[in-house]
Amino acid sequence: MCQHCSRFATERFFSDEDFAAFEKALGKKLVDGTFVRVVNPNQIAQNAGETTFQCSYCGADWVLSVPENDWQGYFLPENQLAEYEEYEQTNTQNQSTFQTTIKGGQKGCGFCLALFFVVLALIIYIIYSVFDFVFDFIF
Repeated sequence: MCQHCSRFATERFFSDEDFAAFEKALGKKLVDGTFVRVVNPNQIAQNAGETTFQCSYCGADWVLSVPENDWQGYFLPENQLAEYEEYEQTNTQNQSTFQTTIKGGQKGCGFCLALFFVVLALIIYIIYSVFDFVFDFIF
């Protein structure tokens, strides 16, 4: 990487506006010759959402993954992709484990149900005690 291309590294686009601004800046760099789009037949068959570019100054290959739905995309040097994908895979696994725990919990665990009934019984007892006290106080 060199001073011409290193500032374009982006691990994710947080919004459509971020990606639009990035596309505009990348378009300018394509016009002035800083980046050149590389067409690789193998890449077309593998990943339609990824495009490869090459820096004209240092020759570094860059990969643009277009954001789509929940995928936020990236624009990274090709030599950093393995590390980034490993990080994303680890992060996604941790996130899915967390979401499963929050959404489903442990099935068959009666502790939460028992705790709910104990709290409900306490609330009913407190309401009964208050009415009993008020009724005895009035009559």
